[in-house]
Amino acid sequence: MILLAGTSESGKSSAGSYFAQEHHAHRIKIRTLLADLTSGRPATHEGVPMREGFDHREFLTVVRRLRESGDPQVLVIESFIDADLADATRRSWVAPARIVFITATHANRIARLTANAGISPEEAAAAIDRKDARKRVVEQWQQWRSLADDWIDNDGDIPGFLAELDAVLIRLNDQHDRVKG
Repeated sequence: MILLAGTSESGKSSAGSYFAQEHHAHRIKIRTLLADLTSGRPATHEGVPMREGFDHREFLTVVRRLRESGDPQVLVIESFIDADLADATRRSWVAPARIVFITATHANRIARLTANAGISPEEAAAAIDRKDARKRVVEQWQQWRSLADDWIDNDGDIPGFLAELDAVLIRLNDQHDRVKG
């Protein structure tokens, strides 16, 4: 399992897409799992209904069912915003799992959102800052630093980013081989 976390507009969705398209991983956005929960309170983020303040044990049960429902070779869950939940998910998984934190400089993230959404740099900066505040990125920064198995500073070119993602899969496979061996 690969658990993707990181700052807004840093490349988490691109990483999830890459793992799914190029490595045939089963990709699922965490908000899809959150929508299936019954505990907590209903919330909507970016137009998607989900739950907040939910029981972490219920979430872990939903994740374990993903493995039982088809045993994907690699499961990628994208976009964790709670470091404790990511750590609990990794520890509860019955196979090797890696937490991958992806970030980029604020300037690069603004440029990406400006280009992708066709909005002004000021609007992009405000949107990124709102998302990062909701995700408590700064508040959890040190915790993510200590929990992440892989930390990707995605400020370079696309081939370099993809090579870092390939290296994550190599390390995951090495973990799997050590557990089996």
